[in-house]
Amino acid sequence: MSTSLIHAFLLISTAIYLGAALAFLVGLRRRPRPGPAGSRPFVSVVIAARNEAGFIGDCLEGLARQTYPADRYEVLVVDDGSTDGTMQVVTRFATAYPIVRCIEATDAFRHMAAKKRPLSEGIRAARGRIILTTDADCSVPATWISGVVSQLETGADVVIGFSQVRTAADRLTPVERLQAFDFLALMSASAGAANLGVPLAASGQNFAYRKALFDRVNGFEAIAHCPSGDDVLLLQLFRRAGARIAFSDHPHTFVSTRRAESIAGFWTQRRRWASNARIMASLNPVFFAYLANVFLINLLIPSGIILGAVETAVGLPLSCLAVKALADLGVVWRGTRRFGRTDLLPVLPVWVLLQIPYTVLVGLFGTFGRFVWKGRTHPAGRVRSSTGGFFSGSVFRVR
Repeated sequence: MSTSLIHAFLLISTAIYLGAALAFLVGLRRRPRPGPAGSRPFVSVVIAARNEAGFIGDCLEGLARQTYPADRYEVLVVDDGSTDGTMQVVTRFATAYPIVRCIEATDAFRHMAAKKRPLSEGIRAARGRIILTTDADCSVPATWISGVVSQLETGADVVIGFSQVRTAADRLTPVERLQAFDFLALMSASAGAANLGVPLAASGQNFAYRKALFDRVNGFEAIAHCPSGDDVLLLQLFRRAGARIAFSDHPHTFVSTRRAESIAGFWTQRRRWASNARIMASLNPVFFAYLANVFLINLLIPSGIILGAVETAVGLPLSCLAVKALADLGVVWRGTRRFGRTDLLPVLPVWVLLQIPYTVLVGLFGTFGRFVWKGRTHPAGRVRSSTGGFFSGSVFRVR
């Protein structure tokens, strides 16, 4: 490919990237308001747990001390084949707190991949009209359920909650800071998009929806064989079903994960997330186009610099790199202030440079090959539909 052609594509890609960043900034300036204190619907918190003995105690401790009336919620922990002491910890809490229930996964959802099997088991057993999900390695504030329910009181069917890697009060290693910053950037973009009425992403660490809506889209069936996407892909199914979706950015609803991934774990996690790209092409073509452009700009910038160095024409790719960095700065600056994580801003220069090769590699390896997650091997790119054949867009028509 000639340098001039790369420059042309790079200009277009940079313009699209900048436009999306400006849109996220506009969305981040909007503040959704919680609804008035009103009814107290019964809420079911569903947690899929696999070998989380070192973390789940803290999670259940927070859930047991909620300000929400104890007779109006339950906590369902579904064992996903744990081989450590996870269920012993859960059993102790279930004995001390009647709101906690232990559930064993059955064969009813054996066709579902990864977390979708235990989550489906828990949601089927749930008594609540509202489903909240979090992860076993997360900590939730005592006001979490009340805060999320207040967002649903505004008439929303789905609430995307803010989650973070550790908190501003924690002492983080440089690697942990990079992870925290990267995840904050993702959550900032998610908040901005949702506030504009075009929800793109969510995290299962802090996700709420009406059980009737989950049943209406037939649960996870359309995405049963995807190794990831129990949050992002489900959100798109909800969107296609016409759900009203809100983002909760109030501190009393913030969730934090106590576990920062190792470098290898971080790599596997991001590959798992990237494996959703092919399915997203059918679920939300606009979001897929945005993801493709993010991959493209991170591929074209170093390509343009390398080829330009040969022809002494590096001005344009370097300018595009500067524009991209400023666009990222605008979004994450607003996000750090919005979510109280200005402590992460010093990481920005390193993140801007590392993001380029990491995005390209994750995009490629997340689409092809296999990865191991929770001791199980999953295909990264080929995804079967719930009908048994390979992915077909028709599976995703929600009626």
